[in-house]
Amino acid sequence: MKLVIPNIIWHGEKERIMAIAIHPTQNLLLTGGSDSRMPEKDNTTEDVGVIKMWTILENSTKMVEFAGAINSGHEQTVNCLKFSPSGKNFASGSDDYKIIIWSQQVRQTFGQSEPKLQWWPYAVLTGHCKEIYDLQWSKHGDIIVSGGLDKYVIVWNVKKQKQLQTLDGHTAYVQGITIDPRLKSIVSLSQDRTARVWKVLKAQKKNINNLQFYPQHVVRKLENAQKAEGQQSTSQDQQQQSQQQAEEKKQNGIFLGETSLFTFVRRPDWSPDGSFYILPAAEFWVDNKPIMGAYGFLRQSPQVPCFFLPTKTPALVIRFCSKYFNRNQDIQQPLIDLPYKLIFAIGTIDSLLLYSTDSPIPLAIFGNLHYASITDICFKGSNLIAVSSCDGFCSFVQIEDGYFGQEVPIDQLPEYIKVLYNNDKIEEEEVSKKNEESKKQEIVTEQRVEYKETQDGKKKKVIIPKTLQLDQQNQK
Repeated sequence: MKLVIPNIIWHGEKERIMAIAIHPTQNLLLTGGSDSRMPEKDNTTEDVGVIKMWTILENSTKMVEFAGAINSGHEQTVNCLKFSPSGKNFASGSDDYKIIIWSQQVRQTFGQSEPKLQWWPYAVLTGHCKEIYDLQWSKHGDIIVSGGLDKYVIVWNVKKQKQLQTLDGHTAYVQGITIDPRLKSIVSLSQDRTARVWKVLKAQKKNINNLQFYPQHVVRKLENAQKAEGQQSTSQDQQQQSQQQAEEKKQNGIFLGETSLFTFVRRPDWSPDGSFYILPAAEFWVDNKPIMGAYGFLRQSPQVPCFFLPTKTPALVIRFCSKYFNRNQDIQQPLIDLPYKLIFAIGTIDSLLLYSTDSPIPLAIFGNLHYASITDICFKGSNLIAVSSCDGFCSFVQIEDGYFGQEVPIDQLPEYIKVLYNNDKIEEEEVSKKNEESKKQEIVTEQRVEYKETQDGKKKKVIIPKTLQLDQQNQK
């Protein structure tokens, strides 16, 4: 395992980088942020833009090579970037209140000698009235969920390019969004020190065009503060009592407030199998002292955390590796008891911690990575981790093959996980079944009418489908 920090001017003169994304199948890396150099109207240079494209170089200490900039579309800082699961599109959210969905198209622009494959705006989603700070795609790329400084969580239909629902409930900035891979719930994390779990209506699960969510649970504080016994007679005692209760409530808080966390980043993440999710910007009080860290929640118990992972500085970003690995059978007490092993990273203000579900002890810790807080993390398979920072630089962790153990192929995973990855095959099977049923119905409509004589001598009309005759012939 090796840490590499390329000495590259990524966005202007060390302008902050707010987001980073890696294409699921190509060696393409995107960075989003601000750029101190603004393109002139009549002379737009190719290296200026709030979204930059980089080619990932394999087996090179240089790590990346500049591949171009997107200098149209957004007018202000880009705060979030995400590729769709298929890699055909990516979405970007900005300070200009817009979400732009980009797609690859072959076009020839002015000044180019021949057409080439470029990223162009496919759709512009407008609905937020303030800056957008996080967004996520659904597992199959048909839904986007976003959150921003307007305190709203918005659910979008990508294909129809329309707003499905606005979820209202947070009282401060929404700084983190994550979607259940099974598309049964959404989790949003806010500066109001709460995490809200939004659950899909059962009647709407199969209707993507009319998907609706309702507030299932709000995680805010552990209400364990003890009440004072009896009533106090003096105003001084009452004041001391109120101060004590306020301090106890503060110590029972689950998430950091704005006075403890001065960044706009609180980015949670679901595990790729949908069994649990992890929320950053958390705190746990021991002996009247707060411990920074992240809470993990099982999908079936959104009101009570199942584990807490401590960090020296506030945890800001959670990201999972999409791969599955064989478990270490010698471990008796794993962090999460699963039939496989998952890998995830926690980004704090100045460190990167790697964990597996086999153990609550970190696999690796990289400290003092950047001069400013970490803003985003992205995995490329299980061999590369990219980290972005407000200091204007990106760092990379190169991982040897087999470091996390033997990878488990998708076809060897449990059935409830295969469904997440074999959606296209399932749809094809359903279509073929429908076709077979329709053919049967057509065959049944080809029928003949016979009149059979009953015991009382009357004739009775009998309709005989030809399928019965075919079956009888097959039996013969």
